[in-house]
Amino acid sequence: MGASRSIVCHPTESQPEAAIVITDESVQTNGRPTEAPGRDEQLSELLDVLRDRASRPLEEAKALPPAFYTSEALYELEIEHIWRRSWIHVGRVEELANPGDYIKRDIAGEPIVVARGRDGQIRALSRVCQHRFMDVLDGAQDKGNAEAFACPYHKWSYALDGTLQGAAHMSRSALFQRDKAEICLPRFQATTWQGFVFVNLDPAAPPLSDVMDHVEAKMGNYNGEEWRLVDRIEWGDTPANWKLVVDNGREAYHHIGTHLESLEPLWPAHMVDFEPLETADFFFARMFVSPEAAIGQEDGHYLNPLLLPPAPNLTAFERSNYIVAGIYPGFILVPGPDAMLTISFVPTGPRSHYVELDILAHETALADPDLQEKVKEYRDWLMQIQGEDAEAQVAVQRTLSSRLTLDGGPLSHLERAIWTFQRYLAKRLLGE
Repeated sequence: MGASRSIVCHPTESQPEAAIVITDESVQTNGRPTEAPGRDEQLSELLDVLRDRASRPLEEAKALPPAFYTSEALYELEIEHIWRRSWIHVGRVEELANPGDYIKRDIAGEPIVVARGRDGQIRALSRVCQHRFMDVLDGAQDKGNAEAFACPYHKWSYALDGTLQGAAHMSRSALFQRDKAEICLPRFQATTWQGFVFVNLDPAAPPLSDVMDHVEAKMGNYNGEEWRLVDRIEWGDTPANWKLVVDNGREAYHHIGTHLESLEPLWPAHMVDFEPLETADFFFARMFVSPEAAIGQEDGHYLNPLLLPPAPNLTAFERSNYIVAGIYPGFILVPGPDAMLTISFVPTGPRSHYVELDILAHETALADPDLQEKVKEYRDWLMQIQGEDAEAQVAVQRTLSSRLTLDGGPLSHLERAIWTFQRYLAKRLLGE
């Protein structure tokens, strides 16, 4: 393939900083192509760039270059060091209310089922039959209720806790008779936080509470255990790298462009407050309602408009803003006075991801006879916002292969979350 080209704006005799552009085809320094690096060399160069970006103060923060969103080698490293070692949101406890209730999920190429056992415990199990590797829930619905998990291939049957219940025509196998007590569906770590269910594929991963205790301390009167899932938008696959979702969904700067007619009038970009944090494991922001969109004032705070019945016992300050808590790598929690929203996503390839959006209403709102109609209105609004975001993510992904792409521009203070995310990536990929 031919060498890539790049444009450097306003070149001078001596530039204070070389523009390093890494693509799948070549490395460019100030627009001059060099020999295309090998896979390992390119990955090493990308990690060197990440080390530089993550070490900068916010005032010097700079976006990552395009290859971070296209490199297959980097993607494989992310799967191993991030997605297979992190707590991933998979659903709500009310979806697993009864013994036998289950949820199917695929995380980092691992097919799992999360189920409530007859003992009341929630477990995460592999869906891979230990006989000849069929998905024990192949063809089954993504969530439902089961007495047991019977492999559709040869009908090996597993209890809700993963232990083998039975296997037909195996009486002549001496090996089976010796080992059958040890045969089971492998287990993964599973836990809950405020009614949200999380799974971690890494048996040595630290507890979820190490991060969520810090998030909870900032939540005030919001408690997810008091909220109930009332709708889910299964948006599905989007042809954009998962990190574009993080970059896009956790900064408010794009309100003035992508969401000019939708979010900017409600929560203006300049009224989104990002709290400085000592940790890089999550970010925390508050989107304050504009005076023009507010439905009134109380104790000096403008109050958010409401679509669903509001939660009780919130202060005027809490009713003046929506919280945005981004827990890396793929969970965004957005509590507001009338709804608690979540955005959950997982990568499905170097240039694609799967996303779902949940709408939760406060438990006191469930008695509202018009709740379904109000939830539909909320869903329609949320679909519009997600559509705007997805369109922007796909548009950016398309341009990342451009041979005229520079290596990323300076970040605004409104993009603090992207700077935090770079530090998180460095911590997970570089151990720094």
